[in-house]
Amino acid sequence: MKKIEKKFNLSLLYVEDEPFIRQNAVEFLEDQFVEIYEAEDGKEALALYYRENPDIIITDIEMPNIDGLELCRQIRKTDDNTPIIITTAFTDQDYLLQAIELNLVKYLMKPLQETLLNEALEQCVQKLATKHRSIERLTTLHYFDTFNQTLLYKNVFIKLTANEVAFLTLLLHQKHRVVTYQEIENHVWDGAYMSEDALKGLIKNLRKKISKEVIENHSKLGYKINLYHG
Repeated sequence: MKKIEKKFNLSLLYVEDEPFIRQNAVEFLEDQFVEIYEAEDGKEALALYYRENPDIIITDIEMPNIDGLELCRQIRKTDDNTPIIITTAFTDQDYLLQAIELNLVKYLMKPLQETLLNEALEQCVQKLATKHRSIERLTTLHYFDTFNQTLLYKNVFIKLTANEVAFLTLLLHQKHRVVTYQEIENHVWDGAYMSEDALKGLIKNLRKKISKEVIENHSKLGYKINLYHG
């Protein structure tokens, strides 16, 4: 993999039971972090986490002694802020659901792709800078993961179009104010012309998937997200 050009002034814990994979990953990442700690299973990783307090964690799921998800559960008992990236060789929706419940930044498939890993690390840095949870509760049963850009209803993934994801993400990033029509056009339509019918159609479809009350219209101004406060 091509190395990331920028260097993060952060420490990283990398957990992987396959020595060859772990070595290659550490060689790829070592120029981007001031310190990298290596662990071959969750038990060793947990001891390193408590001793070194790393800024970011990347861990495999399938490992001996303590697996990656159990490692995350132990960490999340007292720490909801450290960004964690999960890696796995298996596509499993149950794993992904657990990853979301544990407030993880990304769930990446092996072999790791350069672009996706770089994006995930950038998101980790963003999470550290803002101390912002990636899971937003929209209603009593709807959740949106802003980093993984997934909508869940009763633990079932709801398919969203690219424009729906962009619109919802924009509202959530600006959740304390009204987002103007011009901002929506620039962000969702990437500066191309946004017709009134196109915007109304997008919002109508989103409200069907979530709830009418979640997206508030402010006449002649724009839209604002109305988050659940239970």
